[in-house]
Amino acid sequence: MDKKFLIKRLPLVLVLVLLLPSCALKERFQEFKDDNLERAKVFLARLPLVKRYVSLYPPPKEFYQEVKGMVEWIKGAKVPDLYKEEQKAVLKHWEEIENLYKSKYYRRCERELKKLKPKAEILKNKLETYRETLKREAMQKYQALEQKAKEVLKTKKGEDRLKIELYLWKLRSLITLEDYDSFNKEIENAPF
Repeated sequence: MDKKFLIKRLPLVLVLVLLLPSCALKERFQEFKDDNLERAKVFLARLPLVKRYVSLYPPPKEFYQEVKGMVEWIKGAKVPDLYKEEQKAVLKHWEEIENLYKSKYYRRCERELKKLKPKAEILKNKLETYRETLKREAMQKYQALEQKAKEVLKTKKGEDRLKIELYLWKLRSLITLEDYDSFNKEIENAPF
């Protein structure tokens, strides 16, 4: 009887031995418990007579503002096609976080902010590196063209000289505005 009992219980024992030490499973259960507890607290906090007895998790204002700044920078940046999918994923995750924050689910919001922040930082660094690379390449092209223009300006006078100087000014302005597509089109149509 002992052998049959052990054989029947062996799969259960193996499953328990393998699953219980699993940290991910414990974390998911803890998150589930925290989410449901927070959902109940938020619900109770909305009731007029009960809300004074319910304390919500404090809002992560500074952390929220920090990540919001990064996301706003990513929204405003010109994103090349190479990083469009990453940008969409970050912005979608941010919208979910904003909804959580507005709904006063602050604990879950903070947890999601901790997940989003590294993604946003990585994307921001990639975009900054990409912009710096484009700017460096444009400056190299501009400097080479400027050297040629200086040689040509020595021989030109009057209206032709003014056209070349205005052309160089336009190229510098395009670099300052970070409009590298227009810069590349303009650099091909040099007036000299």
